[in-house]
Amino acid sequence: MDLRQSLDEIFLLGGRLNQPGRYGLDNIRRVLSILGNPERKVPYFHITGTKGKGSTARYIHSMLIAGGLKTGLYISPSLFSTLERISINKRLIAPCEFVELWEYLKPFYSELQEEEKPSTFETFTIMAFLYFLKEGVDVGVLETGLGGRLDATNVIEKPVVSVITDVSFDHQKYLGNTLREIAFEKAKIIKENAPVVVGVRGGDALQVIVDEAKANDAPYYILGRDFGFLNVSYRNGGIQFDFFSLNPKRIIKNICLESFAIYHIIDASLAIQSILVSAYPISEEAMRYGLKDAFWPGRFEILKKHPLVILDGAHNDASSRALRESIEHFLHKKVVLLFSMLSDKNVYEFLLNISSVVSKIVITTVPNAYSRAMSPYEILRIVKMFVKEEDIILEENPRTAYSKAKSILSEDDVLLVTGSLYLVGFVRALEGVFTFFENKYNVKDGKYA
Repeated sequence: MDLRQSLDEIFLLGGRLNQPGRYGLDNIRRVLSILGNPERKVPYFHITGTKGKGSTARYIHSMLIAGGLKTGLYISPSLFSTLERISINKRLIAPCEFVELWEYLKPFYSELQEEEKPSTFETFTIMAFLYFLKEGVDVGVLETGLGGRLDATNVIEKPVVSVITDVSFDHQKYLGNTLREIAFEKAKIIKENAPVVVGVRGGDALQVIVDEAKANDAPYYILGRDFGFLNVSYRNGGIQFDFFSLNPKRIIKNICLESFAIYHIIDASLAIQSILVSAYPISEEAMRYGLKDAFWPGRFEILKKHPLVILDGAHNDASSRALRESIEHFLHKKVVLLFSMLSDKNVYEFLLNISSVVSKIVITTVPNAYSRAMSPYEILRIVKMFVKEEDIILEENPRTAYSKAKSILSEDDVLLVTGSLYLVGFVRALEGVFTFFENKYNVKDGKYA
């Protein structure tokens, strides 16, 4: 069996079984129990939220590695390869290792009734648990796929730290139509006595999370109240800031991130606080180098400098607002947008947030999204509300659309590819960029190179 055949078989597990709101977590728990509960044998940081959870996970992962710990990372979705979801110490699971895991699982699945088999995402999660245990990781970092309460990763019983990043509107079909309902779903990753680090700053959503933490006797730490950041500046090819925590008392000055995205300061602060309240004695030096070495592809990623091409997988209300703020702070150029979205996203809301910084827009189709792609003609109808018709190009073929977008750039323009991670991954592949981690500050003999 090869990787393609393995993936085909796993993706066939999808469909109705991917509706956790209806089917719960019984299927994944049943299989994990048969396998001896590998999820209980490795300690995990557990991260959820509407935006920022992926980069927060990467920052935690990178600091733990810099601290000398063999660290697993499980994330979703992937940009180009499904193998991106599972990695250890910044090395993706190898195709042969992935196939071997699936071949190990298949006999167990064959003993189950069809309705008892875990879904595609649940299967990837099981494989991550098995892989991390088999490879002897010291600690793992888990990013939820959707929500929290019924997410496959929520089978872990007691995380090292639960992290809830910002909560805003996305996936309302599954999580609810109010911030209170969405926060309720995400707050269910909180477990008894396990510390909680929270990026939600107020309102009903924060109250729901605080109530859940209190109900579980879980100590909680809120961004802006218990910890935060000061003195933000742009220098040395990225962002510099000071971090402070009131509990535990700590100040770390002049932290450098190799990113120009304002929102990464928030994500890094959540990650630092998570390390501080965990049981892991990561030194300040290791935290600094881990943060600087962290790399999150497709999140305000500078793909090319001449012409300037930036990729950002923003696709909802909160992430589009954060993207606009980063553009306003960092870019002093006109923005040409290469844009597409999935059919379950709110194009109007996205453009309302970002149109003030856009001069021209090239509309295309989300590549590799099949029936989930929104018609570019439907996108065009909405775009006309925000951008003059003479500044709009519609090109259904995303490869051709990317070429056209680059061809209309002037020296004063930047090309921003956004609206869909599928589109971001596609453009990375067009440019031959397949890196998912960058190791610039490797630890050698206890020192940082």
